[in-house]
Amino acid sequence: MKNILITGITGSGGSYLAEYIIENHPECMVCGTHRWHSAGTLINIKNIKDKIKIYEADLLDISSVIRTLQEVKPHIIFHLAAYANVKKCFDTPLAVLNNNIMGTANLLEAVRLACPESLIQICSTSEVYGNPKVFPMTEDHPKIPVNNYSVSKL
Repeated sequence: MKNILITGITGSGGSYLAEYIIENHPECMVCGTHRWHSAGTLINIKNIKDKIKIYEADLLDISSVIRTLQEVKPHIIFHLAAYANVKKCFDTPLAVLNNNIMGTANLLEAVRLACPESLIQICSTSEVYGNPKVFPMTEDHPKIPVNNYSVSKL
């Protein structure tokens, strides 16, 4: 059985990904992180909560991330945890930058220390390309982030 860890599993993207894996890859055990102090709810995972395992971990607290990785022993990590509200990035720009950049840095460092063999997929956003004029975009398209959120995801 492969262990899959989804950071931000209670968000819209994380919960949809968890549902997809459960339905299409029954050979996988799906685990996810949720911040103990998050203002969010568990409503997005209400239909699958008995099929997944949730770990309380704050990506800004590297010790909780290391502890979670040691317990889960993930083969694959999908990193979807982030402050993703673009409007809020203008209200609390430093919090968004700190959370998204340092949270990712802590996750990568924790993986290096606890489970370096894990495969990691990091979710970004098309906003890193700014306002593109050419379609379809390729990975060679210039990156021109236009707000703190897109900077944090770049």
